Amino acid sequence: MQHYFGTIADDHAIIDGKQIHHLINVRRGTVGEKIEVSDGTDAFLCVIEGLDPLSIKVLNKIEEKRELDVDLTLAFGVLKGDHNDLIVLKGTELGVAKFIPFTCARTVVVPTEEEDNRIKRLRKKAEEGAMQCRREVVPTVTGYQKFEDVLAAPADLKIFAYEDMWTCSENLLSLAPNIKKHSHILVVIGPEGGFSKEEARLALDYDFEFVSLGKRILRAETAAIYAASIIGAIAEGDIS
Repeated sequence: MQHYFGTIADDHAIIDGKQIHHLINVRRGTVGEKIEVSDGTDAFLCVIEGLDPLSIKVLNKIEEKRELDVDLTLAFGVLKGDHNDLIVLKGTELGVAKFIPFTCARTVVVPTEEEDNRIKRLRKKAEEGAMQCRREVVPTVTGYQKFEDVLAAPADLKIFAYEDMWTCSENLLSLAPNIKKHSHILVVIGPEGGFSKEEARLALDYDFEFVSLGKRILRAETAAIYAASIIGAIAEGDIS
């Protein structure tokens, strides 16, 4: 069943022009076909009443809960190529609520004002991912932030992925008892080359929990997806 985002007015759903094009011209929607429309909070089962003009009638609210029981923010060092797209797309599928791309000492790609188009692309990936996996909300993708600003962001649990043993890193699963329902969790993943020791020390000053992501050194995009997967599984009760 196709899933779209829009607004609910009385007993009808309204979607924007881009989604109308997708529904009518790409998916070849038909009168009587059932679709889902989310208003950013709840999802609704709807039926197409007419195509010209498009009319979508709301049948009922969908009670199935699809969002994580935690508010998960994934901050990641900006990567080369399309690896950032992969993080946002797969992170969206895994339930991430907010993405923060940031720059730090070992960031290879240093964004400029012209990089705004890349942020637009990431936001499009978040929307595509949310539609594909039928989420109730489209995750937020912020503009590029500085590493220090990310560390200063408030959260109930702040997780820093780092492999240098001087930090006495715990396995991510060891934090399971600290991942509580309705809490805000911030997880920070470094770019290619990881974090410098100076940046790690700064993260300690901001009360981050240091974790290892396993016995193998992961690529940055893999580390981001892995962390989101484990936290999501813990939040949904699949791992305790």
